[in-house]
Amino acid sequence: MVNDKELYYNELNRLLADPKVQRLREFPQHHGSNTLRHCIAVAKRSFELAEIFGWDIDEAELARCAILHDYYLYKIKETGLSAYRHGTSHPEVAIKNARKDFGLTEKEMSVIRSHMWPLTLLHPPRSLEAALLCLADKDIAIKEFAAPEIKKAAGLARKLRGKKAADGISKNGDDL
Repeated sequence: MVNDKELYYNELNRLLADPKVQRLREFPQHHGSNTLRHCIAVAKRSFELAEIFGWDIDEAELARCAILHDYYLYKIKETGLSAYRHGTSHPEVAIKNARKDFGLTEKEMSVIRSHMWPLTLLHPPRSLEAALLCLADKDIAIKEFAAPEIKKAAGLARKLRGKKAADGISKNGDDL
């Protein structure tokens, strides 16, 4: 292990104990998730990727940025923002809110600002922590978006297998 997992998770748990962070539960995120659940998943994946890549990170900064990267504190559908507009504007809103409630370093602001790159074209990741957060956020978002479709496809596959079995077609999959 390259990084201090205990330090990372201690910082995550410290933030998660804060009622201001717990408010993120109130805000829907990708397809049935909420913003807190999304940020926790992104935080876990960010640390996993750091270990996979063997990158020596600032554990506390990455933990803070992962939990606060979507600290925009609004319900997207109630704003009237298009998906594109939300995608390009919410990093700055998250920074403004997180600075007010928690204080942020310049590096933390840069990490949060770049998490939507390449959508936020002028703000590419400029540190290992920023690259990790950007990658982890995309990985988790894809999984959150795909989950309902995967469930539908699995249900359809079960129905098709059941129908073929009922029609007398081999259950071993050779005919599927």
